[in-house]
Amino acid sequence: MNGPLHRTHQRSTLQPATPARRLGGSVAAVVLAGLVLTGCAPAAGDGEALTTIRFGLPTQMGANNSPMAVAQRLGYFADEGLSVEIVHTKDATSIVQGIDSGSLEIGSTPPEPILQAKSQGNGDDLVLMYNYIRQQTGSIAVLADGPIKTIGDFEGAVIGQASLGTSNMLLSNGILHTEGLEADTDFQNLAVGTGAAARQALETGQVDALSLWDTEYAAMEATGVELRYFTTPEVESLFSTSYFTTTGFLEEHADEAAGFGRAMAKATLFTPENPEAALTIMYEDFPETRIAGTDQADQLATDVIALERRIELLLAGDPVETRSFGAYAPEAAVAWADFALEAGIIDSPVDPETLYTDELVERINDFDTADVIDAATAWKDGE
Repeated sequence: MNGPLHRTHQRSTLQPATPARRLGGSVAAVVLAGLVLTGCAPAAGDGEALTTIRFGLPTQMGANNSPMAVAQRLGYFADEGLSVEIVHTKDATSIVQGIDSGSLEIGSTPPEPILQAKSQGNGDDLVLMYNYIRQQTGSIAVLADGPIKTIGDFEGAVIGQASLGTSNMLLSNGILHTEGLEADTDFQNLAVGTGAAARQALETGQVDALSLWDTEYAAMEATGVELRYFTTPEVESLFSTSYFTTTGFLEEHADEAAGFGRAMAKATLFTPENPEAALTIMYEDFPETRIAGTDQADQLATDVIALERRIELLLAGDPVETRSFGAYAPEAAVAWADFALEAGIIDSPVDPETLYTDELVERINDFDTADVIDAATAWKDGE
């Protein structure tokens, strides 16, 4: 192997957790410039040092990421001997670079950036290790009473994106590409953010459409916005956000990777059993998720609606009954590789077998689901 990816294989051991540890080193400073480290590292109940996993998240915390807060608060990470430091970025590309440089151990991304890296020949050792959102979250949305009725009507449109580096932009560009429309020629993309800012951009006509995700749309609809959605059957069949790392990391730290996945599987089971608890935990431990000037009960009512839409995708295929949290269907990986090529996301084929691994699935699902369900049922605010 040549190039910067080789550095990933030189990572010797993970760091013991220290309070509020910041990213260091010249490579990390360059690659992760502008990133903000948030979240508190849990303490080991037996006094032993925890192993730090630096986890890249390409969005801010919100209802869609509340299982991460659950895994921290309920000690699911600590039970695995892990302290997870969440590093927020504005896009998945920065996370790919962080995994490449060794500044991050595990990251969160839809498959598009990984497929692009592999098609360009510089992502050979990147691998999806945990299928988190098992069905597609992304689509293009317009106001239901607006002039856009068909995909052909997007010619000349301005599409609002959370940022111009988001994977959702690759997805929406791909959807329109399959219908013969090309970005910067037939339509334009504009960064408008998320939440209230994105809604305002759509309702005031600053943009003609939004390219966001399920929980964002659900929150808008909960406040009275009526939307019409555009996607394709091929996109609807795709899985969405995954956790990824490198083959080198898995070779050296399979126990840590499996423990991370098992903790998230537990949190993903807890959340639908008690979504109000998951959100309340998130509000308390990540206070930036509270909307200023909004009563918590009112925000909770809206966020529950958004989270319940996400839960449908997290539990698609019934991973509880099938013991398949984190697993990929081989045909889904083939569908992603085919769609990415057809949609112009990549310009050369990618072997779908190199995209993912299921080697951790059995270990990830090795926990007592009844214990998690009981904890969710018994949970009370503040416990």
